[in-house]
Formats: sequence, structure tokens, C-alpha cells
Amino acid sequence: MQKDFNHIFNRFKAKKILLIGDLILDVYLKGTCSRIAPEASVPIIDLESTKQCLGGAANVAANLNALGAEVFFISVTGNDTAADQVFELLNQADVSNNYIVRDSTRTTLKKTRVTSDSHTIVRFDEGSTDFIAQISEERVIKNIHEIYDKVDAILISDYAKGVITDAIINALSNLNQYGNKFIALDTKNPERYKSLKPNLFKPNYVEAASICNEKKDYLNRVEAAQKWGEKLYQITAAEYITITLDKDGVCCFQNGKFIFHEQVPQVTNPRVSGAGDTFLSAALMSLISGVAIWQTVELAITAASYAIEQENTALCNLDNLRFHYSCQSKLLSNDQAIKDLVSHYKALGKKIVFTNGCFDILHSGHVSYLKGSKSKGDILIVGLNNDESIKRLKGINRPINKLEDRIEVLSELACIDHIIPFGKQGDDTPINILSKVKPHVFVKGGDYRHKYLPEEVLLKKMGCEIVFMPMIANKSTTNVISQIQDKVSVNVSAIN
Repeated sequence: MQKDFNHIFNRFKAKKILLIGDLILDVYLKGTCSRIAPEASVPIIDLESTKQCLGGAANVAANLNALGAEVFFISVTGNDTAADQVFELLNQADVSNNYIVRDSTRTTLKKTRVTSDSHTIVRFDEGSTDFIAQISEERVIKNIHEIYDKVDAILISDYAKGVITDAIINALSNLNQYGNKFIALDTKNPERYKSLKPNLFKPNYVEAASICNEKKDYLNRVEAAQKWGEKLYQITAAEYITITLDKDGVCCFQNGKFIFHEQVPQVTNPRVSGAGDTFLSAALMSLISGVAIWQTVELAITAASYAIEQENTALCNLDNLRFHYSCQSKLLSNDQAIKDLVSHYKALGKKIVFTNGCFDILHSGHVSYLKGSKSKGDILIVGLNNDESIKRLKGINRPINKLEDRIEVLSELACIDHIIPFGKQGDDTPINILSKVKPHVFVKGGDYRHKYLPEEVLLKKMGCEIVFMPMIANKSTTNVISQIQDKVSVNVSAIN
């Protein structure tokens, strides 16, 4: 799968996308709350930081660019400070503003969120939301005609803030009768775009329920959403429809028929602002690169999951996706890959646990030990003695199972995230691995509590916590081998 996705990612860089939509400036005011104002009984926020981010279609533009596309972004802003700030952010994201119309009769859209302890306290919305003036509309249509033949696809990001008028939709419809570009759509009012016959439409659960005029069943969202395909198809004429259900996954339809439901990884404290933009951007790039719909949804979920782990409005770039799929194999043997992986986990605030052993014949004692080790943090990395190392430690008749077999068995344990083989003549300790991984927690069996640990000096120097995990009595590979030998001896004696 890694090779397949790398091949896909190489195609992403050749794509050109025409993006049309409502541009928004997102502002995050972050602080702490420990007091209530006596005059109004409202929380007092002591501001600690202010951050400005691209929102709305501008965030989509940044996502598409991060995934390797050349983006032709058409929108309308005011001629004000907020527009200047958005243009600066677009420049930082390497997205051109050459086709954005500045209209002095409008005010740029701006959403300001006040947060404390990861909770949003209040949001202030500013900006013009009525349909754009005719002169701006004409300039938008002129830009569309100029760009249309250059692009591989069109993405419409309609937040119902006035940029996309009926005349603009008609212009797109007329052009697409002959050009037949791939069209992706994100809007709360898809009926306006039925004439375009979009290839992809992405509503979230609430939007889909509202479009279908259906009751929202939050206890059975997957079951409820699966029934809406025909209605959504009648309203939109979209070939593919993906309903995103947050933690409940994604329901996918083709020509109105439900085809599959894909689950999503669970994220602690997800920051969902902009996640839909990331999902749609990745899905569009994947589909126009010739990827099957099931694989497209998987990739889009991966991109969105990465984005919601970040603070504020965030995105997922091509390097993030490459890195994710390069780590799908639990086996790590390249020093640089180990360092990159560990840096990635630590940047996300993950607590890394390390343990090591031979794990020759896997038994219940091993499984209990490994599950207990994983419970001490978020990521469990297991150092695995190679065959030569085990011979030096256990004798010439060991290991019973070769390294590749032991890796395959351990890889099936959900509690293990990564496996690193180790061992060389003169050093059968995991010290070399520990110097690269620098774990937060080092776990060893309880039988080592009063034994010499050659790695202890390094662990203490790194500030790593050392945990001794209780062992299950009479559960060891040596005991398993002895029991087998005893039974074989008894059977041989019985035969004689």
C-alpha cells in the first residue's frame, strides 16, 4: 500500500485546481479563565495569545496547495485590514491572490473565537454576507473564463456568504457543457448546483439531515445517514456523496446508492475546525488522480485525522501523508525513520513507552506484559533481540522462532505500535535504540527490579521513568519449552 500511495502522491503535484468560494479570516484569542466579572457575572479571560488563520475557502486553498496542487483561487473580499491580513496569510501558504476581487463596498468575513482550556467561550462574526455587487460578479466570471481551460478540476466552497451568485453558477454550467471538468462541491444549498452535475459532494451529518429535511438521530447516525442517498442524489445529481459523521466515520454513496461506511481513528480532544476542508481537498486530489473511491475515502480520513490533532484551523500536507503511510509497517529498521517517527509523535504530545525482550514463543505472560506496558503511555515501541543476540543470551538452541516469524506475530498485537530489532556482538543491550527513541517511560519485568540494568545510567540521564511490570508466575518461554520436552519424553517412554 505504501508504494501505491507514493505513486498517487506523485500525481498530486501535477494537478491544477480552480477554487471558488467564500474567504474567511479566522482569529483565535486564547487565554485562561479563573475569575467571574462581578458587574455582569460573566467569565474573565486573561488573554495569552492571538493567532490568525485562513478560514473558509481560503483554508481549502491552503489545503490544496499543501497537497501539491497549483491553486487558482477566486473570491471576493473587502478593501480593508482583514483582507490585508488574509492576503499575507495566503502568501505565507504560497497561494496566489491574483484572482481575488477586492470590493470597497464589502467587509471581509472574519470569525473571532475566544478559547480557554481548549474550550470555545464565544465567537464573534463580522463581514458582508449579502450577494456581491454586479461589478464584482462580472470580474469573477471573467476570471473563471480565463482560468477554466488551465485546470483539472473545480472545487466550489460555498459558505452562503454571498460570493457565488446564480450568474456565476450559470457561467460555470455553460462552460462545463463543453469542458466537462471534475467538480467537487461543499455547500449547504446543493440544489443551486444541480445543473453542474458535480462529481463529488461532501456534506456533514447536520447539513445532510437539513438538506433532506430529515430528523437528526444522534444515537444512530450511521444508520440514519445510510437512508439519505437517494434524496441527496435527486437534489444534487452528484456521482459520489460522502457524508462525514465526525467520530462515527464516513458514509459513501454512488449515484444515490449506499456503497460503504468507513470508520475513523478516534482522536483525543479533536479540534474539528477546518477538518471538512481537509477531507474534501484530499478526496478531490485523490479522485482526479485516478484513485478508487474506497481508497480515496481512506486517504481523506487520514488527512482530516491529522488536521484535527493540531491546534486551531490546521491542514495536512503531502509530507504528512507520505510519513503516515511510511509508518504503516510496524517494523522499523532505519535509523533516520526511527528519529523522524519519534519526533513526529513527540510533536503531537504523545507519551512514548519502550520495552524490550526476545519474545521467542509468545504466551499469555508476554501479552499481559505488553498490554500493561502500553497502558503507561500512548505509543509502545518494542526492542526485539535478533537471532544472533538470543543465541548469545539463551544458548545455541535458541531462538525457537526466527526473527521474521517473531516480528510477524508481535505485529498482530494491537498494543504494539512499532518493533525495532537489535543486538550485535559485544552489545546485546537496547542502549543504542534508547539513545534514538528517548522514551518517556522504560518498562522492564518485575524480575529485574533488583538486577543490574546496563541501560539505567542512560535512562536516568534522559529523565526517563523506569517502571517494573509485575510478571505472571510460571509464564515464560523457558517453561513452555520445558513442558513440551517433558511431554515428548513421557510419550517416548510410553512408546518404548
